[in-house]
Amino acid sequence: MQYTLHLRNRDLNLLHTHAGNCLPLESVALLFGVIKGHLLVVTRIECVRNESDKAATSFCVNPEEEYQLLIDAEARGEELVEIFHSHPAAPIPSSSDLDNMRLNPVIWLIASKISGAWSSKGFVLDDAVEIPIMIMADAC
Repeated sequence: MQYTLHLRNRDLNLLHTHAGNCLPLESVALLFGVIKGHLLVVTRIECVRNESDKAATSFCVNPEEEYQLLIDAEARGEELVEIFHSHPAAPIPSSSDLDNMRLNPVIWLIASKISGAWSSKGFVLDDAVEIPIMIMADAC
């Protein structure tokens, strides 16, 4: 199924700020929300620490922290809908991302700043198909 990711402008800015604060290392965040048909709506973002011993080119989330966030999401009626991380290269899945996408079959949002401004693209596992991202205006 082809999904469209709905993300508020302020949420994308939060993710890019988190990524900028983590430079030159990769950043990581878990995004929770709801799936409504073909729409993925993000309701909560949890920026987490990258615990990889190769954090300049990969990321790892503390499994106990991830487990607790998943338990909290279930209690809120949410699910993990997306994994965000930044890249030191173009915002496309790396070979390790593709391997990890098999373990976590959610949307993978990848950000990069190699062009000077942040650029983010979303992908699903099916041959790393890029999905559309709908940036919504922030509510007043």
